[in-house]
Amino acid sequence: MILTTLALSAALLQSGADALVANALEISSPAGSYITYFHADGTYTSNVGIEGTWEIHGDEICVQRTTGESGCAPLQANAMLGDSWEGTNAATGETVTYTIVPR
Repeated sequence: MILTTLALSAALLQSGADALVANALEISSPAGSYITYFHADGTYTSNVGIEGTWEIHGDEICVQRTTGESGCAPLQANAMLGDSWEGTNAATGETVTYTIVPR
């Protein structure tokens, strides 16, 4: 189990998701914003009670909420702390701004 977790963690970090794991992702829309914390073990939590699992597929980050909703959203290549980009929220379908922020 420990080796599987370590292998998964290494694969996620090598996939370009290291900025997400080291920091956090703010998801903003006209209705408001929240912060998502991605963990190297493939889980995520947020400051609004949303949680689930995540993985990288090509240039997208795909999430599966514990409540059942799922989807993929664009992930900016080589994103670093402070970078922002627009896309569609994987769970709600609305256009949002993603920003990498400090944990």
